[in-house]
Amino acid sequence: MESDARLLHSVAVVVRKLREQKKYSQEHLAAEADLSRSMIDKIERRKRLPSLPVILKIAGALNIKASEIIAKIEQEMDR
Repeated sequence: MESDARLLHSVAVVVRKLREQKKYSQEHLAAEADLSRSMIDKIERRKRLPSLPVILKIAGALNIKASEIIAKIEQEMDR
């Protein structure tokens, strides 16, 4: 898997896991993060790589630090 594809995969896995751990639907996470449900769906389906501002919004909605999300993405990429 090339590095861009690995990154897309890792981001998708991490965002979905974190969302599901909070028992949030895509709609709920999107509303809390002030994003569209379509954006969350595209991230989770590996169709879109989120920008840093989007990661910050998702982190805020999940009540965690963006650095935690990035660390989890790095761990996932190392698998």
